[in-house]
Formats: sequence, structure tokens, C-alpha cells
Amino acid sequence: MNQFDMLRETLTMARGALVANRMRSLLALLGVVIGVATVIGMVSLINGFQRSFQQNIQSLGNNTIYIRRIRPGVNFSNEIPDSLKQRKAFTMEDARAILDRAPSVRAISPFKFPYDDIRLGYHDKLTKTTFVYGTNEQYLVTHSYDLARGRFFSPQEVEERSNVVVLGKDTREALFGDGSGLGRTVRLNGVPFTVIGEFEKKGKFLGNNFDEVACVPYTVMDKYWSAPYNAPPWFPKKGELFLDAIAVSPELSAKATQEISEVLRVRRHLPSNKQNDFAIFSDDAFLSLYNTVTGGIFALMTLVASISLLVGGIGVMNIMLVAVTERTREIGVRKALGAPRRAIMLQFLVEAVLLTGLGGITGIAVGAAVSFAVKAATPLPTYVSAWSVVTALVFSAVVGVFFGLYPAMRASRLDPVESLRYE
Repeated sequence: MNQFDMLRETLTMARGALVANRMRSLLALLGVVIGVATVIGMVSLINGFQRSFQQNIQSLGNNTIYIRRIRPGVNFSNEIPDSLKQRKAFTMEDARAILDRAPSVRAISPFKFPYDDIRLGYHDKLTKTTFVYGTNEQYLVTHSYDLARGRFFSPQEVEERSNVVVLGKDTREALFGDGSGLGRTVRLNGVPFTVIGEFEKKGKFLGNNFDEVACVPYTVMDKYWSAPYNAPPWFPKKGELFLDAIAVSPELSAKATQEISEVLRVRRHLPSNKQNDFAIFSDDAFLSLYNTVTGGIFALMTLVASISLLVGGIGVMNIMLVAVTERTREIGVRKALGAPRRAIMLQFLVEAVLLTGLGGITGIAVGAAVSFAVKAATPLPTYVSAWSVVTALVFSAVVGVFFGLYPAMRASRLDPVESLRYE
């Protein structure tokens, strides 16, 4: 008998043994099904969020370069370090110097937001807290924003600190319903502003609604809502700004970042042996932050799934040990007829792998079904990737080999004489 015929016969015998004890086999693979289904469901949810995250980043901007005091995700344990408190933000002089000395930079815009919450009102309507920020006419370029109605404010309106505002889609609908707000006067915390434009719909990202916004000239921020001196470092104080830039082309983003850093280091008189007292990053920094946050969740859920697979593997081992005991006489007969040890071991090992493999396939089906149900019934994004399916199958097979090896070796080592006497 060649190797192929022996393997085919072993598979046939293993399948027959599992079918003959359906209920026991079902109970044995239940733990594997739960573990694999948990892995598939968990990974599909994380993959779904990651894909949604990347799509949202792409929709929010076009390779925007952010120039800030600190990077996103900086962890403060009890209080803010003095080194960060003392960091200065930026000015329009910095912006002009970057444009003059950084040839890879296409445009740069200031970015400033108030320290206090701001609500918009129109007649008897009042929005909930709206994110209001200040910038200049270059913001449409640095963030790839488009206008649905009206216009953006002009350099002259920025210079003259004019009370003009551009609304996000949801903010406009909250105040004017389906109608246009162009030319009307709204109040930002009681201060009158004229509506001159409305942004195209942008969507939500990291829990923030980018259609629930209002944009004013950055010069107006210090006029009405400047941050106090003791404000945290993520607030630009009076006379200070954050900056947003964009490269001449996406391929030059890295070079533009380097040029911006060099310009700012010269302007801040930083020696070569001293680190930057500012942060420059792109949208990739938000993706790295997301991966850091979800990495811990993924590890925890993997641990839970591993425990389920461990329990399922122990169940498989227990069932296989029972099978070895029940079939001791059969093993003795096969050995007396000349069956080698490896044929006996292979039979029981194949049974264990078939059992866990079937559990893995069932678990994948259950996990995928739950994933699709969650996506259909809730706003949570899910995505079942091919690599997670392959990983689950391989992992379930490894569980079968690991927990089936001992019973298989035990069966192969039985003494044929003693086995034939077993009742």
C-alpha cells in the first residue's frame, strides 16, 4: 500500500469514527467553534473600523501637514510636563517664512479654535455646542474643502476681522432647515455674524461631526474668544496659531515636512543637539494612534478567544483519550495484522485534526454571519478579511495537532497482546 492509499484509508476510518459518535464529536468541537467565531467576529470589527478610519482620513484632507505644539496621543499621567507648557505655538510670520523658504510647500493656513464652547443661534433656534474654528482663505486648499453654497471669506475680511461665517451642512440645517442661510445673521454666543457660505458634506471621524462646524476668520478668534494664558498646550493662546500646510504634490510631502522643520528650527534658534520644540505630522499619525488604541483591545480579545480554543482543545484531547480506550481491542487487532505504529498514530491524529478543522469551518461561518448581521443591523462597520479566515483555519488545525498528538501517541504505543485481551 502506497502513502496515498494509506492516507485515504486513514481519512475514511477517521470520518467513520467521528460519524459513529456524532453527539460526542459535536460537544468536542463546540469550544473550537466558539473560539474561532470569536476571533472572526473580533477581527472583522477591527478591520471594519480600520477601513472606515482610512476612508475617513482620505475624505478629510489631501495629505495635510499639521504643525502643532504636540503630537496626537501624547499621554499625560497627572500633569502636563513643564517642557510642553513652555512650548510656543506659531504666528503668521512663521507661516510666511515657511512659504518663502520651503519650496515644496504649496499653501499654508492658520488654524485656531476657542477655549470656550460656542453655540449658534438664529431667531428661536439654537444649536448644541458647535465646533467653531478660525483660519484664512487658504484653508480650502490645505484641507481640500469645497463649498456647496456661497463663498469663503477674502484676505481683506481676514485682515479687517470681519464678522463673517461659513457653516457646515448640519449646522446650516439646524438653523435654517432645508433653506439657505446666505446673507442671514446668526449669533455665535450672542455675537452677530453674517453667513456667507456653506461647506460640502464631510461626514464623521473619530466621533467628531465635521458637518457640525462653523468657520470664521482666525483674526476674529482673538477678538472674541482668545484662550487664557494658563490654557493647556493644545489650545493656541492669544496671538498664537496652529498651522496646516500642504505640499506641492503628495510625493513631496516628506520633503515639505523636512523643509518646514528646518525653517522653524532656524526661526527658533534651536542648536543641532537640541530636539524640536514643536510637532509636525500627517494623517498617518492619526492612523498610528488608532492602531495603538485598538492594539490593546485586539490583544485582550485574542486572549479571550485563545482561552476558548484552549478549552476546546482540552475537550478534543479528552474525547480522543476516550476513543483510544474504547478502541483498544481494535488497535490490538490492527497491530496483530501488521499495522505500523505510525499508521495507528496517524489515524487518531487525523481524527483530531478533522474534528478541530470542522469546528474551525463552522466557527468561521458563525463569526462571519454575526459580522454581517452586526453590519446590517447597526452602524458599526465590519469586514471579514481573507487572512483572518486562513488564520482561523490554520489555528484550528494546529489545535487539533497539538491536543491530538498525545492520544495518538498513546494509541500507537499500546501493546498488541494486552490490547487483544482488553474488554
